[in-house]
Amino acid sequence: MNRKRLAPLAHLILLLLAACSNGGATTTILPTAAPAGQEPAAATLPPPAAATNTPVPPTPTPTEPLAALVNGEPIFLAAFEAELARYEASLSAGGAPPAGTATNVREQVLNALIERQLILQAATAQGVTVTPETVEQRLAELRAAGDPATFDAFLQTNGWTEEQFREVLTAELITGEMVTRVTADVPTTMDQVRASYIQMDDGALAQSVLDRARAGDDFAFLAEQNSVDRVTGVNGGDLGFFGPGSLLVPEVEAAAFALQPGGISDLIAVTDATGKTTYYIVKVTERDPNRELTAEGRYDLLQAAFDAWLDGLWAGATIERFTQ
Repeated sequence: MNRKRLAPLAHLILLLLAACSNGGATTTILPTAAPAGQEPAAATLPPPAAATNTPVPPTPTPTEPLAALVNGEPIFLAAFEAELARYEASLSAGGAPPAGTATNVREQVLNALIERQLILQAATAQGVTVTPETVEQRLAELRAAGDPATFDAFLQTNGWTEEQFREVLTAELITGEMVTRVTADVPTTMDQVRASYIQMDDGALAQSVLDRARAGDDFAFLAEQNSVDRVTGVNGGDLGFFGPGSLLVPEVEAAAFALQPGGISDLIAVTDATGKTTYYIVKVTERDPNRELTAEGRYDLLQAAFDAWLDGLWAGATIERFTQ
């Protein structure tokens, strides 16, 4: 069974910074743009820091064409088209075609720009800024990571003047500060169980395997012989330690946390949207109520907390779109 991974949208500036500095750019949690064609759902996790709804200022009357208005603040069409070109160029350079249709790619890029605007508005409302000295220090670090000609070529290739790049870098540094604030209360330990499971497609076989497991047959052997999940099956069905919200099948996770070490679940039948029923048996081998999170596990919690906060920003925003 795959763990739940909250994969962030690859925000272009962070990718470009990493390329420019040869891996020296600081890694941060990246905002995830709303799915194409819809706003994000309301937060399912209580955010560590409340999202502040930014008052909507009077709508400006800009002379330049607009891509969107975010709480009354403009995203100009020229800026959107430039960001779209950078995104498509980065995919081409990596040998990967844009995912989805051209319309979907445009919407993904616009969503990312809207989300960045929402973060900056929330930062302003909370008094979060970065000093020009901090921006210049980071810029100097990026220049020092390679020779000046490489950095200048990087700017030229991506269509940035140095001043434009300072603006983008400022936005990313502010985003990093907001990440730190929003995720400040995410724990480093949590209640975790170590469990094994057997996944089967045949109900009669699943009941037979459950009877054998409860009669004392070796659970790992039964998983090796019968589980259709061959990734875990070859290891006796071992899922390792995991905390709440980690597994893709919530019924399996709920059963694991309801058991004591040594306990075996009832037969768990899960029917998907196509009508197919899959059967699971879970055995818990260990439980640690205060286990240190792995780096990956804590990253997932940090990302989930930040995503929940972003959901609040989207839900409270007034957004007008003028391009498809």
